[in-house]
Amino acid sequence: MNYRKIAGCLLFCCLCLISVQYSWTADFTNPPRIDEFLGEQGMTRAGRDFPILAVVSNPSEEAVEFRLELELPDGVKIVSSAVDSVSLAAGEKTTLRWTVTADRPLYEEIVLKIIVEDNLVAVGRLPVRFLEPREISGGGQIPEPVRKSDSRILVGIHNCPLWSGGNFNMWSQLKKHPERTPALGFYAQENPEVADWETKWAVEHGVDFFIYCWYRDGQGCPVKQNHGSAIHEALFNSRFQNDIKFTIMWENQVKGKAGVSDEADLMETLFPWWMENYFKRDNYLKVDNKPVLFIYRPEFLINDLGSDENVRQAMNKMREACKKEGFDGMYILGEYRGTDQNHLQMMKNLGLDYTFAYCWPVSNSPSPAEAIEAQKQKILETDSIGIIPQVLTVSQAWSGWKDEGSIWKLPPDEFETLLRWAKAYIEKMPSEQLGSRMLILDNWNEWGEGHYLLPYTEYGFGYLDAIRNVFSDLPKEHVDLIPEDVGMGPYDTIYRNWQEEQRR
Repeated sequence: MNYRKIAGCLLFCCLCLISVQYSWTADFTNPPRIDEFLGEQGMTRAGRDFPILAVVSNPSEEAVEFRLELELPDGVKIVSSAVDSVSLAAGEKTTLRWTVTADRPLYEEIVLKIIVEDNLVAVGRLPVRFLEPREISGGGQIPEPVRKSDSRILVGIHNCPLWSGGNFNMWSQLKKHPERTPALGFYAQENPEVADWETKWAVEHGVDFFIYCWYRDGQGCPVKQNHGSAIHEALFNSRFQNDIKFTIMWENQVKGKAGVSDEADLMETLFPWWMENYFKRDNYLKVDNKPVLFIYRPEFLINDLGSDENVRQAMNKMREACKKEGFDGMYILGEYRGTDQNHLQMMKNLGLDYTFAYCWPVSNSPSPAEAIEAQKQKILETDSIGIIPQVLTVSQAWSGWKDEGSIWKLPPDEFETLLRWAKAYIEKMPSEQLGSRMLILDNWNEWGEGHYLLPYTEYGFGYLDAIRNVFSDLPKEHVDLIPEDVGMGPYDTIYRNWQEEQRR
């Protein structure tokens, strides 16, 4: 028997089989795909049902049959299931649903696989969080917030007001990042109950005020706003509006549309509007009996008003106008996230009281330790230059709207380390400076850019607990409620209804 010839034939047959198997995969250029794989809410509790859904589609020009495999972590089981196999015509898509539950608190990943003729063609991954079990009270009302008693350091957080009910595409990043799903779901920010929950969660973890981005719509005309519903519809109608302070950051970066046309526009139109609608409110942030105003691009006012000196005069006129209304002046802070001495000198020339950073950019997708060190160095360098004093900002993360550039994140423990450093640094600043009494956190809810502290799937209440550990005198042991604990919510019905329409 010619064993060499037999072995050669067997090898040829094996190669043929391998070639057939992989040539099919290579030729199958448009396999079924998973367009969405999401939970119906940000988180739930152990023992409760958690609905999830997947939108799968067939982009090919031929009908296809495939089976679905749902891999569950230990402790999670299926309560109700979608079909195990699917047939889709060319170009067709369908929505599939499951309900799962967990027998203990956990943060794990559910994996969805699409199998065609024993070939794995698509994989979806869904992080899920189950909190400690708790009975639903059914009370239908949010308990009053419990505040800290020590506010020697005022803790503020930038609040991004871009999440109104009709602004559907703003949530598109979360389809790529389901771990970012807020505890409130894809909420409509104009709902006063959304502000109720935000206030409760913030103040119970040591936060004193929100800094809302404020967008003017047109200049040289009566004041109109973009994205104002978080303040005017939600906060101003919130049960807890007096439990937290608010201030605004004037987002004047759109030249010719969001600033002022001249000094008269500032002093006769915009400033009086702020005074009547914001500064005179009891819940607007005042320090030393001075309203606090943040300006995003103070350097753009040079073009609006004609010169550095004109801007300085306008800043002083705003302070004097505040005094005429019974205040002791006004604190005006300008945004800058760098250490260029010429820029810092320009900010001083404009008559600003302090510099602050909306966020700290950190390059090269650093590790948490590197991101912390980079922020420290920016803060230290700004102080060492000594041109204009600063109010400290510390940043939690960054990704950019399209995951562009440097991407990084501090887990809650590392974020707490940075907070402790910031607190110690603030306590050593000159007592007459606002920076010795205030810290700014970045960011409450910038889901698209990838920096957020509001409770969400990946870390739950971890970031807020870090703030509470450092800046609150409330007991460390506490219970953080979510809406379903008291029979409330959901707050994303508008978005979910729109999403269902898009799936049809």
